[in-house]
Amino acid sequence: MICPKCKRKYEDDMPKCLWCDAPNPNYGAEDTPENETEPEIKPETEPEKGLSHHNSKEPGLKIFWLALLLGFTGLHCTNSGRTLRGALYLVFGGLFYKMVYLFFRHNGITIPAAVCAVAFVYSTVIVFLFLKDVWKISLGKYRNRKTGKKYESKSWMPALALIFTISHLVMLNYNGYTTYEIVWNNGERVTAKMKLAVEDYMLAQKNYFEQSGKIGDVKEIRYMSGFVKWNGQFLYRMDGKGLEVTYMSNYHCPYNTIWQILPVIHNGTLDWEINLPENSRCNEFAHQLVSLKESLSNVSKESEPAASTPELDKGVDGVGVVPDTTQHGDSL
Repeated sequence: MICPKCKRKYEDDMPKCLWCDAPNPNYGAEDTPENETEPEIKPETEPEKGLSHHNSKEPGLKIFWLALLLGFTGLHCTNSGRTLRGALYLVFGGLFYKMVYLFFRHNGITIPAAVCAVAFVYSTVIVFLFLKDVWKISLGKYRNRKTGKKYESKSWMPALALIFTISHLVMLNYNGYTTYEIVWNNGERVTAKMKLAVEDYMLAQKNYFEQSGKIGDVKEIRYMSGFVKWNGQFLYRMDGKGLEVTYMSNYHCPYNTIWQILPVIHNGTLDWEINLPENSRCNEFAHQLVSLKESLSNVSKESEPAASTPELDKGVDGVGVVPDTTQHGDSL
C-alpha cells in the first residue's frame, strides 16, 4: 500500500501509515462483501408479493348462492364489481317484467301478447348468462373485479350447479310452451282448451241429469276432484251447480274476466245459459264460447213447439174474427 499523503509504502493490512499516521483507505474493505445480503432479500420478497396477489382467493360460498338462487337479479354481479351487468340482469332477467305485469294485471290493463314473447326471449338470454356465471364460480374461475382475486370453489359446487342447470332448462321449456300457447294465433290453443273443459262439464251434467232427472253439484256429477280446477290460463270453479270460468292472465283481456255456464231445466229438459262478459275483446278472444252460446240458442229455438193460435173465422167482409170460445151458462 502506498500512502496517499507521504507516498511511502507499507503493508496493505495495516490500518494507518507507519510514517505519517495517515489512515489506510482500503483497510477493512476486503473483509466486508459488497451487498452480501441484498441479492438474497430481493429475490425472496418479490416472488412472495407476486405469489400472494395471484394465488390468494376470496371465499366463494356467498357469491355462489347468490348466483344460483338469485342470478336473474344480478346480485352476484353487483357484489363482484360488475354493476352495469347486474343492472342489465335485473331489468331483463324477468323480475322487473313480473313487477310490471302484476301492476298492470291488478289495475285491469291488458298487455299485448307480443310483449310476452319479447320478455321470454330476454329472460332466456339472462338465464344462460347467469348459469355461465354459476359454472365459473363452481370451477374457481370467477374473479372479483374490485380486488382482482378469484373466488374459492368447493368440490360439491359443480354437482349442485348441474342440478340447477337441468331444473332451469326444464322451466325454460315449460315457459316457452306457455308463451307459445299465449301468443300463437291470438291465444287459439288456450281458448280451445277452455272450450274442451266447458264441454266436459256440460257432458258430466247431462249424464247426471239423464240418470237422476235433476242438476247435480260438483260431487254428484264428478266433474272435478275439488271445487277448483286449473287449466292453462283459466280457472274453473263450481258456483252452486253452474260453472264459472275465470281468466287468470291479462294478455288478451283484463284479469279476472268471468264467463258463466248455468244449467237450467225447461219443460223437463236440460238447457243452458251462457253469460258472456261485456268486453268485446274478451269475447273475440274466447270466441268458442260465443259460438257455443249461439249454437245452443239455435237448438233451443228449433226444439220449442210452435205457439197454438186460434183459427180465424171469416166474417162477411172477409175480416178474420176470433171465435168466441167462452162457455155460457143456461139462459133463464
